[in-house]
Amino acid sequence: MSQLLHLPPNKRRHVLMALSALSKYLGCYDEFRRLRETYGIKWAVSDVVPAIVLDQNAFTNMLVKAREMLQILLPWREVLMFMALSGLRVEEALNAIKIYHGVGKDRYLNAELGILEHFRFPEVFIRRTKHAYITVVNEEILRLLEKATPVTYEKLRSYFKRRSHSRYELHIFRKIWATYMRCEGIDSEAIDLLQGRISRRVFTRYYYRPDLRPLLDQIRAKLNDLWKLIQN
Repeated sequence: MSQLLHLPPNKRRHVLMALSALSKYLGCYDEFRRLRETYGIKWAVSDVVPAIVLDQNAFTNMLVKAREMLQILLPWREVLMFMALSGLRVEEALNAIKIYHGVGKDRYLNAELGILEHFRFPEVFIRRTKHAYITVVNEEILRLLEKATPVTYEKLRSYFKRRSHSRYELHIFRKIWATYMRCEGIDSEAIDLLQGRISRRVFTRYYYRPDLRPLLDQIRAKLNDLWKLIQN
């Protein structure tokens, strides 16, 4: 048990969860709890207290970090801004840019609805645990896609590390998108859908059926303000 003390908080939490489940299955949970208390192994504070409580300026801090990364990764500014305005995971955004330049706009863009149809490329976007179905776009996003140079995650990371000692956090753009859209009144279920998370809630899986076009238009109307906010 003492080895758990040397693990990072998040990894320790996962190990503890696994051990807890196993001890309950084997009928020795009381012994597991006694050993954990004996060794002074505790659940990390960040695991039991919501992050929103621990960081009262979370959104502002994310914007500061995003602007820092935009400055450092200036040659790929269009790539990062596409991440910010699409809400996609980093790998998905990089793949979207690559596919857009590879197959062309006509095979990827649904011009009538104003969306990129990721589901047309299931081998890339429909994976075992992570999915991306569609992304709402406007004229600005399409211009970003046209200008964006396809690049790998490793190249971005290497370029960043050579120029900065701060944390490399490209995922911050996805968090900003989700937080901003929710604060602007977009339903959580819609955010989950557009970011590729399929909720296990009965309501979402079987009952949530909004009209698609008004929802897309509602999100599209927020994109220009998000663009200005990040670049401010």
